[in-house]
Amino acid sequence: MEINFSPDNLKELANLVAPLLSINQPDQDWVKLEDIRADLFAGKAKSWIRLYIFDQFPEVQIENGDPKAWVVGAHGTGKVTKIYLPYARKWMHEHHDVINWTAKMP
Repeated sequence: MEINFSPDNLKELANLVAPLLSINQPDQDWVKLEDIRADLFAGKAKSWIRLYIFDQFPEVQIENGDPKAWVVGAHGTGKVTKIYLPYARKWMHEHHDVINWTAKMP
């Protein structure tokens, strides 16, 4: 059995099915460093992010006790580095101009 659809029928069918296929996930609060590198850190390498952001601005490290800190396990020693996005996005916007985005790894 073969079913033939006209282009208009296919478009109508697609419009009916599309809402059923879309996966609306709520915004994430915590993400792994690897999963957010491209978006939040301009695709910089993890080692670059650790050196030029986490080490240059220790107030972002939760382990240092700042209530607005947004990274846990900044150096990934035995744990996955996690970013708290609500604070991280705000901080990155506010500090974008003081980060040396052209810095090279030593």
